[in-house]
Amino acid sequence: MKTVVLLGQYSHFYKANLHAHSVFSDGRLTPEQLKKAFMERGYAIIAFSDHNRLTPHNELRDADFLPLNAIEIDVNDDKGHTYHLNFFSSDPEKTAFPPIDRVYGVDGINRIIATGNEAGFLCQYNHPRWSFQDAHDFVGLRGLWGFEVFNTGCEKEMLNGWGDYEYETLLREGNEFPCAVATDDNHNAHPLDSPHCDSFGGWVCIDADCLTYEVIFDAMREKRLYASTGPAIHRLEVDPATGMVTVNTSPACAIALRCETRYTPIVRSLQDDLTTATLQLPADYRYFRLEIADSHGNKAMTRAYTPKDLL
Repeated sequence: MKTVVLLGQYSHFYKANLHAHSVFSDGRLTPEQLKKAFMERGYAIIAFSDHNRLTPHNELRDADFLPLNAIEIDVNDDKGHTYHLNFFSSDPEKTAFPPIDRVYGVDGINRIIATGNEAGFLCQYNHPRWSFQDAHDFVGLRGLWGFEVFNTGCEKEMLNGWGDYEYETLLREGNEFPCAVATDDNHNAHPLDSPHCDSFGGWVCIDADCLTYEVIFDAMREKRLYASTGPAIHRLEVDPATGMVTVNTSPACAIALRCETRYTPIVRSLQDDLTTATLQLPADYRYFRLEIADSHGNKAMTRAYTPKDLL
C-alpha cells in the first residue's frame, strides 16, 4: 500500500482567517483595512462573516488575496445561551442566505445546517464556551464542516477562547468528524498593535495549488487544512501497511497523536527543537488527529482522520 499524504500534498499552504467582522456589522475596520492588515501578516484569505448578512467583497480579490463569502448566523434562547454558526458560500456572488426559522436547540439548528448545506454552504460551529454551551448542545449536530477549537476574540475578551476539549468531546461522543478550526472572530475595537487586539491569534492553513475561489473552496470541502495559534505543519503522511504516522513541523516542544482512547504516543523536548516525529497508530481506532505544541503555549491541530481517509 502506498503512503497516504494527508497534508502537504499541494504546492501551498494559504493562511486564512475564517471568522472576521467588519463595519458591515459590528466590526470597526472596513474590509479594505482588514485586507491590508492581514496581508501584512502573511494571510491570503479572509472570510468576511458579518452578523446575519451575506455580503460579497469580490472587489478585494487579486492574485495574492481571496475574500471568502460568508455569514455568521445566531440563534439565542432566553437564558444567555446562543448558537453562532459561520456559513461559507460556494458561490462568491451570493447575497442572501435561504429563509430559516431560528429555533434554539439541536433539532432547530440541524434544520438550519441542512438548509445551508443544501444551498452549497459549509457550516462551522463557533466558540462553545463563549456561547455558554456544553455537550448536549453540540454533540447531536449533523452536517458540520468545522468546529472552532480556538477563537482569539473570546480569549481576549473573557479568557475562554479555547474549544479543544469540546471538539474532543464531539469526536468521542458523536458520529461526524468536522475540521478543527482556529479563528480570530475579530471586531478590532482596539488598535492593531494593542495587547488587547483580537486579530492574528488563530488561523487555518489551507493546502491547495492556487488562490482561486473554486480551488480554495474545494480544498475546504475536502478538509485539507489544519488549525494553529503558532506552530506550522509542513507535511503529514501515513503508511497504512504499518500504521506509522509521520509529521514534519516548525520547531516545537511536543508532538502528540490522539485517538478516541487514552492511548497517546508523544514526543517531547524541553525546548523547541522538534521538527519531525513518527508515531504508531493503534491496531483498532475510530479516528486519530495530531497536536503540536511550542514552548510559548501555542498549538497546531489537525482534523480527525478516520480509516476511510487512508483508502
